[in-house]
Amino acid sequence: MQPMSPKTSSRAIALDVMGGDNAPAATIAGAELARQRGIEDIILVGHEDELRAELARQGLAENGFRVVHAAQTVAMDESPAYALRRKKDASIAVATRLVRSGEAAGLVSAGSTGAQVASSILHLGRIPGVQRPAITVAIPCTHGWGALLDAGANSQNTPSHLVGFAIMGSLFIQHVYGVENPRVGLVSIGEEATKGNELVVEAHKLLEKTEGINFVGMTEGSEVYTGGADVMVCDGFLGNILLKFSESASRWVVHHLREGMRRKPLVTLGGLMMKPAFRHFRSVAHPNSVGGAPLIGVNGVSIIAHGSSDAEAIMNSFLMARRMVDERVNQRIAEQMSRNGE
Repeated sequence: MQPMSPKTSSRAIALDVMGGDNAPAATIAGAELARQRGIEDIILVGHEDELRAELARQGLAENGFRVVHAAQTVAMDESPAYALRRKKDASIAVATRLVRSGEAAGLVSAGSTGAQVASSILHLGRIPGVQRPAITVAIPCTHGWGALLDAGANSQNTPSHLVGFAIMGSLFIQHVYGVENPRVGLVSIGEEATKGNELVVEAHKLLEKTEGINFVGMTEGSEVYTGGADVMVCDGFLGNILLKFSESASRWVVHHLREGMRRKPLVTLGGLMMKPAFRHFRSVAHPNSVGGAPLIGVNGVSIIAHGSSDAEAIMNSFLMARRMVDERVNQRIAEQMSRNGE
Protein backbone atom coordinates (compact mmCIF):
# COMPACT_ATOMS: atom_id res chain seq x y z
CA MET A 1 0.00 0.00 0.00
CA GLN A 2 1.47 3.31 -1.09
CA PRO A 3 1.28 6.47 1.04
CA MET A 4 -0.98 9.32 0.06
CA SER A 5 0.61 12.41 -1.46
CA PRO A 6 1.45 15.30 0.86
CA LYS A 7 -1.54 17.53 1.50
CA THR A 8 -1.44 20.71 -0.53
CA SER A 9 -3.52 23.85 -0.73
CA SER A 10 -2.59 24.27 -4.39
CA ARG A 11 -5.48 24.51 -6.84
CA ALA A 12 -3.22 24.81 -9.87
CA ILE A 13 -3.74 22.53 -12.86
CA ALA A 14 -0.70 21.52 -14.90
CA LEU A 15 -1.11 21.20 -18.69
CA ASP A 16 1.11 19.09 -20.91
CA VAL A 17 1.17 21.70 -23.67
CA MET A 18 3.15 19.53 -26.08
CA GLY A 19 0.68 16.61 -26.01
CA GLY A 20 -1.92 16.13 -28.74
CA ASP A 21 -2.37 16.32 -32.49
CA ASN A 22 -3.08 20.06 -32.39
CA ALA A 23 -0.46 21.13 -29.85
CA PRO A 24 0.70 23.64 -28.86
CA ALA A 25 -1.84 25.97 -30.54
CA ALA A 26 -4.97 24.16 -29.33
CA THR A 27 -3.63 23.35 -25.86
CA ILE A 28 -2.67 26.96 -25.15
CA ALA A 29 -5.95 28.26 -26.60
CA GLY A 30 -7.78 25.77 -24.36
CA ALA A 31 -5.83 26.94 -21.33
CA GLU A 32 -6.92 30.50 -22.08
CA LEU A 33 -10.58 29.42 -22.37
CA ALA A 34 -10.22 27.63 -19.01
CA ARG A 35 -8.73 30.78 -17.50
CA GLN A 36 -11.75 32.73 -18.74
CA ARG A 37 -13.99 30.15 -17.04
CA GLY A 38 -12.36 30.87 -13.69
CA ILE A 39 -9.41 28.46 -13.57
CA GLU A 40 -6.65 30.99 -13.03
CA ASP A 41 -3.87 28.82 -11.58
CA ILE A 42 -2.60 27.13 -14.73
CA ILE A 43 0.90 25.75 -15.21
CA LEU A 44 1.99 25.34 -18.83
CA VAL A 45 4.53 22.52 -19.21
CA GLY A 46 6.57 22.16 -22.38
CA HIS A 47 9.51 23.49 -24.36
CA GLU A 48 9.79 27.06 -23.08
CA ASP A 49 10.80 28.70 -26.37
CA GLU A 50 7.94 27.09 -28.27
CA LEU A 51 5.52 27.87 -25.45
CA ARG A 52 6.36 31.54 -25.25
CA ALA A 53 6.32 31.89 -29.04
CA GLU A 54 2.81 30.42 -29.19
CA LEU A 55 1.63 32.56 -26.28
CA ALA A 56 2.90 35.63 -28.12
CA ARG A 57 1.26 34.51 -31.38
CA GLN A 58 -2.09 34.23 -29.61
CA GLY A 59 -1.57 37.51 -27.77
CA LEU A 60 -1.52 35.80 -24.37
CA ALA A 61 2.02 36.48 -23.20
CA GLU A 62 0.86 38.72 -20.34
CA ASN A 63 -2.00 36.57 -19.07
CA GLY A 64 -0.14 35.29 -16.04
CA PHE A 65 0.36 31.64 -16.95
CA ARG A 66 3.22 29.97 -15.15
CA VAL A 67 5.61 28.25 -17.58
CA VAL A 68 7.65 25.19 -16.59
CA HIS A 69 10.27 24.04 -19.09
CA ALA A 70 10.33 20.44 -20.34
CA ALA A 71 12.84 19.75 -23.07
CA GLN A 72 11.37 16.47 -24.33
CA THR A 73 8.08 15.04 -25.61
CA VAL A 74 6.76 11.48 -25.81
CA ALA A 75 5.59 10.74 -29.35
CA MET A 76 2.34 8.88 -29.96
CA ASP A 77 4.11 5.92 -31.56
CA GLU A 78 6.75 5.48 -28.83
CA SER A 79 6.64 2.69 -26.27
CA PRO A 80 5.40 4.51 -23.12
CA ALA A 81 7.57 2.60 -20.64
CA TYR A 82 10.68 2.87 -22.80
CA ALA A 83 10.10 6.55 -23.55
CA LEU A 84 9.63 7.48 -19.89
CA ARG A 85 12.82 5.66 -18.90
CA ARG A 86 14.74 7.42 -21.66
CA LYS A 87 13.08 10.84 -21.46
CA LYS A 88 13.13 11.96 -17.85
CA ASP A 89 12.39 15.53 -18.95
CA ALA A 90 9.34 14.67 -21.09
CA SER A 91 6.49 17.15 -20.68
CA ILE A 92 4.05 14.50 -19.38
CA ALA A 93 6.60 13.34 -16.76
CA VAL A 94 7.34 16.90 -15.63
CA ALA A 95 3.61 17.70 -15.35
CA THR A 96 2.99 14.54 -13.32
CA ARG A 97 5.84 15.31 -10.95
CA LEU A 98 4.29 18.73 -10.30
CA VAL A 99 1.22 16.93 -8.98
CA ARG A 100 3.35 14.57 -6.89
CA SER A 101 5.23 17.46 -5.30
CA GLY A 102 2.01 19.32 -4.48
CA GLU A 103 2.76 22.26 -6.78
CA ALA A 104 -0.32 21.30 -8.81
CA ALA A 105 -3.60 19.69 -7.79
CA GLY A 106 -4.03 17.89 -11.10
CA LEU A 107 -2.82 17.56 -14.67
CA VAL A 108 -4.30 17.50 -18.18
CA SER A 109 -2.71 15.97 -21.28
CA ALA A 110 -3.87 15.14 -24.82
CA GLY A 111 -0.67 13.25 -25.56
CA SER A 112 0.04 9.53 -25.53
CA THR A 113 -2.53 7.79 -23.32
CA GLY A 114 -0.11 4.99 -22.55
CA ALA A 115 2.57 7.45 -21.47
CA GLN A 116 0.14 9.33 -19.23
CA VAL A 117 -1.11 6.14 -17.60
CA ALA A 118 2.46 4.91 -17.05
CA SER A 119 3.67 8.29 -15.76
CA SER A 120 0.70 8.66 -13.40
CA ILE A 121 1.19 5.20 -11.91
CA LEU A 122 4.97 5.65 -11.69
CA HIS A 123 5.04 9.13 -10.16
CA LEU A 124 1.74 9.31 -8.27
CA GLY A 125 1.21 5.70 -7.24
CA ARG A 126 -2.20 4.26 -6.44
CA ILE A 127 -4.74 5.34 -3.87
CA PRO A 128 -4.51 2.95 -0.88
CA GLY A 129 -6.76 -0.03 -1.54
CA VAL A 130 -6.88 0.43 -5.32
CA GLN A 131 -5.49 -2.55 -7.21
CA ARG A 132 -5.77 -1.08 -10.71
CA PRO A 133 -6.55 2.48 -11.86
CA ALA A 134 -9.18 2.84 -14.59
CA ILE A 135 -9.87 5.31 -17.39
CA THR A 136 -13.35 6.58 -16.62
CA VAL A 137 -15.40 8.06 -19.46
CA ALA A 138 -18.52 10.14 -18.88
CA ILE A 139 -21.13 9.16 -21.46
CA PRO A 140 -24.45 10.83 -22.34
CA CYS A 141 -27.41 8.54 -21.64
CA THR A 142 -31.11 9.01 -22.22
CA HIS A 143 -31.58 9.64 -18.48
CA GLY A 144 -28.57 11.95 -17.99
CA TRP A 145 -24.90 11.10 -17.57
CA GLY A 146 -23.32 7.76 -16.93
CA ALA A 147 -19.78 6.44 -16.50
CA LEU A 148 -17.98 3.65 -18.34
CA LEU A 149 -14.85 2.10 -16.86
CA ASP A 150 -12.30 0.79 -17.53
CA ALA A 151 -11.99 2.39 -20.98
CA GLY A 152 -8.51 1.14 -21.70
CA ALA A 153 -5.99 1.48 -18.88
CA ASN A 154 -5.81 -2.31 -18.44
CA SER A 155 -6.13 -4.94 -21.14
CA GLN A 156 -6.52 -7.77 -18.63
CA ASN A 157 -8.38 -7.72 -15.34
CA THR A 158 -9.44 -9.96 -12.47
CA PRO A 159 -12.88 -10.03 -10.80
CA SER A 160 -11.57 -8.02 -7.84
CA HIS A 161 -10.32 -5.32 -10.21
CA LEU A 162 -13.88 -4.92 -11.51
CA VAL A 163 -15.13 -4.51 -7.95
CA GLY A 164 -12.68 -1.65 -7.51
CA PHE A 165 -13.91 -0.08 -10.76
CA ALA A 166 -17.50 -0.28 -9.47
CA ILE A 167 -16.63 1.54 -6.25
CA MET A 168 -14.60 4.24 -7.99
CA GLY A 169 -17.13 4.75 -10.78
CA SER A 170 -19.97 5.13 -8.28
CA LEU A 171 -18.14 7.85 -6.37
CA PHE A 172 -17.14 9.62 -9.58
CA ILE A 173 -20.63 9.80 -11.12
CA GLN A 174 -22.22 10.67 -7.77
CA HIS A 175 -19.94 13.54 -6.80
CA VAL A 176 -18.86 14.92 -10.19
CA TYR A 177 -22.21 14.58 -11.99
CA GLY A 178 -24.61 14.59 -9.04
CA VAL A 179 -26.21 11.17 -9.64
CA GLU A 180 -27.72 10.04 -6.34
CA ASN A 181 -27.36 6.37 -5.38
CA PRO A 182 -25.95 5.44 -8.82
CA ARG A 183 -26.88 2.05 -10.24
CA VAL A 184 -23.90 -0.14 -11.08
CA GLY A 185 -24.15 -2.58 -13.96
CA LEU A 186 -21.66 -5.20 -15.12
CA VAL A 187 -21.43 -5.20 -18.92
CA SER A 188 -22.14 -8.66 -20.30
CA ILE A 189 -23.96 -10.58 -23.05
CA GLY A 190 -27.18 -11.10 -21.12
CA GLU A 191 -29.07 -10.16 -17.96
CA GLU A 192 -28.69 -13.54 -16.27
CA ALA A 193 -25.97 -13.82 -13.62
CA THR A 194 -24.59 -16.95 -15.24
CA LYS A 195 -24.15 -15.43 -18.71
CA GLY A 196 -20.75 -14.17 -19.78
CA ASN A 197 -17.15 -15.28 -19.53
CA GLU A 198 -15.50 -16.46 -16.33
CA LEU A 199 -14.29 -12.94 -15.45
CA VAL A 200 -17.80 -11.48 -15.59
CA VAL A 201 -19.53 -14.36 -13.81
CA GLU A 202 -17.03 -14.31 -10.92
CA ALA A 203 -17.12 -10.51 -10.71
CA HIS A 204 -20.92 -10.66 -10.44
CA LYS A 205 -20.63 -12.89 -7.38
CA LEU A 206 -18.26 -10.42 -5.71
CA LEU A 207 -20.29 -7.34 -6.62
CA GLU A 208 -23.44 -8.82 -5.06
CA LYS A 209 -21.57 -8.85 -1.73
CA THR A 210 -19.86 -5.45 -2.08
CA GLU A 211 -21.01 -2.80 0.39
CA GLY A 212 -21.34 0.85 -0.55
CA ILE A 213 -22.58 0.37 -4.12
CA ASN A 214 -26.03 -0.07 -5.69
CA PHE A 215 -25.34 -3.12 -7.85
CA VAL A 216 -28.19 -3.91 -10.26
CA GLY A 217 -26.68 -6.91 -12.05
CA MET A 218 -25.69 -7.50 -15.64
CA THR A 219 -26.06 -4.76 -18.26
CA GLU A 220 -26.18 -5.63 -21.94
CA GLY A 221 -24.43 -3.55 -24.57
CA SER A 222 -27.79 -2.31 -25.86
CA GLU A 223 -28.41 -0.64 -22.48
CA VAL A 224 -25.16 1.32 -22.22
CA TYR A 225 -26.75 4.51 -23.59
CA THR A 226 -30.36 3.83 -22.66
CA GLY A 227 -30.28 3.78 -18.88
CA GLY A 228 -29.48 0.20 -17.95
CA ALA A 229 -27.17 1.55 -15.25
CA ASP A 230 -25.44 4.77 -14.21
CA VAL A 231 -22.05 3.06 -13.92
CA MET A 232 -21.07 0.49 -16.55
CA VAL A 233 -18.21 -1.73 -15.39
CA CYS A 234 -16.06 -3.85 -17.71
CA ASP A 235 -12.46 -4.83 -18.34
CA GLY A 236 -10.25 -2.35 -20.18
CA PHE A 237 -10.14 -4.37 -23.39
CA LEU A 238 -13.92 -4.37 -23.83
CA GLY A 239 -14.27 -0.81 -22.51
CA ASN A 240 -11.87 0.61 -25.07
CA ILE A 241 -13.71 -1.19 -27.89
CA LEU A 242 -17.04 0.20 -26.67
CA LEU A 243 -15.60 3.71 -26.48
CA LYS A 244 -14.05 3.65 -29.96
CA PHE A 245 -17.18 2.08 -31.45
CA SER A 246 -19.30 4.84 -29.90
CA GLU A 247 -17.09 7.54 -31.41
CA SER A 248 -17.30 5.85 -34.80
CA ALA A 249 -21.10 5.50 -34.60
CA SER A 250 -21.45 9.18 -33.72
CA ARG A 251 -19.40 10.20 -36.76
CA TRP A 252 -21.47 7.84 -38.93
CA VAL A 253 -24.72 9.50 -37.82
CA VAL A 254 -23.38 12.99 -38.48
CA HIS A 255 -22.02 11.98 -41.90
CA HIS A 256 -25.31 10.56 -43.12
CA LEU A 257 -27.33 13.46 -41.77
CA ARG A 258 -25.13 15.84 -43.74
CA GLU A 259 -25.33 13.69 -46.86
CA GLY A 260 -29.11 13.55 -46.61
CA MET A 261 -29.38 17.33 -46.27
CA ARG A 262 -27.15 17.98 -49.27
CA ARG A 263 -29.18 15.92 -51.70
CA LYS A 264 -32.46 17.84 -51.69
CA PRO A 265 -33.02 21.58 -51.23
CA LEU A 266 -36.17 21.01 -49.18
CA VAL A 267 -34.31 18.72 -46.81
CA THR A 268 -31.53 21.32 -46.54
CA LEU A 269 -34.13 23.92 -45.52
CA GLY A 270 -35.49 21.52 -42.91
CA GLY A 271 -31.96 20.95 -41.72
CA LEU A 272 -31.53 24.66 -41.11
CA MET A 273 -34.64 24.60 -38.93
CA MET A 274 -33.17 21.65 -37.04
CA LYS A 275 -29.92 23.42 -36.19
CA PRO A 276 -30.75 23.78 -32.47
CA ALA A 277 -31.35 20.01 -32.28
CA PHE A 278 -28.07 19.32 -34.07
CA ARG A 279 -26.22 21.63 -31.69
CA HIS A 280 -27.73 19.76 -28.75
CA PHE A 281 -26.65 16.43 -30.26
CA ARG A 282 -23.10 17.71 -30.65
CA SER A 283 -23.06 19.09 -27.11
CA VAL A 284 -23.63 15.63 -25.65
CA ALA A 285 -22.11 13.34 -28.28
CA HIS A 286 -18.89 15.01 -29.40
CA PRO A 287 -15.78 14.08 -27.37
CA ASN A 288 -14.65 17.71 -27.35
CA SER A 289 -17.77 18.81 -25.50
CA VAL A 290 -17.16 16.25 -22.72
CA GLY A 291 -13.45 16.92 -22.33
CA GLY A 292 -11.08 14.42 -20.83
CA ALA A 293 -11.43 11.15 -18.99
CA PRO A 294 -10.01 10.84 -15.46
CA LEU A 295 -7.55 8.07 -14.71
CA ILE A 296 -9.30 7.17 -11.48
CA GLY A 297 -7.40 5.30 -8.80
CA VAL A 298 -4.05 7.05 -9.03
CA ASN A 299 -2.99 9.22 -6.12
CA GLY A 300 -3.64 12.51 -7.87
CA VAL A 301 -5.94 13.97 -10.52
CA SER A 302 -4.86 12.92 -14.01
CA ILE A 303 -7.16 13.83 -16.92
CA ILE A 304 -6.63 12.09 -20.26
CA ALA A 305 -7.84 14.24 -23.16
CA HIS A 306 -8.47 12.90 -26.67
CA GLY A 307 -5.45 13.12 -28.97
CA SER A 308 -7.42 15.24 -31.46
CA SER A 309 -8.62 17.66 -28.77
CA ASP A 310 -9.34 21.22 -29.82
CA ALA A 311 -9.37 24.24 -27.51
CA GLU A 312 -12.90 23.46 -26.30
CA ALA A 313 -11.89 19.94 -25.32
CA ILE A 314 -8.84 21.17 -23.41
CA MET A 315 -11.00 23.72 -21.58
CA ASN A 316 -13.51 21.02 -20.61
CA SER A 317 -10.65 18.79 -19.43
CA PHE A 318 -9.57 21.60 -17.09
CA LEU A 319 -13.12 21.86 -15.79
CA MET A 320 -13.19 18.10 -15.18
CA ALA A 321 -9.91 18.30 -13.27
CA ARG A 322 -11.23 21.11 -11.11
CA ARG A 323 -14.44 19.20 -10.31
CA MET A 324 -12.40 16.15 -9.33
CA VAL A 325 -10.32 18.29 -6.98
CA ASP A 326 -13.21 20.28 -5.52
CA GLU A 327 -15.33 17.18 -4.88
CA ARG A 328 -12.42 15.36 -3.20
CA VAL A 329 -13.05 12.27 -5.31
CA ASN A 330 -9.71 10.64 -4.49
CA GLN A 331 -10.17 11.11 -0.78
CA ARG A 332 -13.66 9.61 -0.99
CA ILE A 333 -12.27 6.61 -2.87
CA ALA A 334 -9.60 6.06 -0.22
CA GLU A 335 -12.22 6.23 2.54
CA GLN A 336 -14.57 3.80 0.78
CA MET A 337 -11.76 1.34 0.00
CA SER A 338 -10.77 1.42 3.65
CA ARG A 339 -14.33 0.68 4.75
CA ASN A 340 -14.55 -2.20 2.27
CA GLY A 341 -11.22 -3.58 3.39
CA GLU A 342 -9.79 -3.45 -0.13
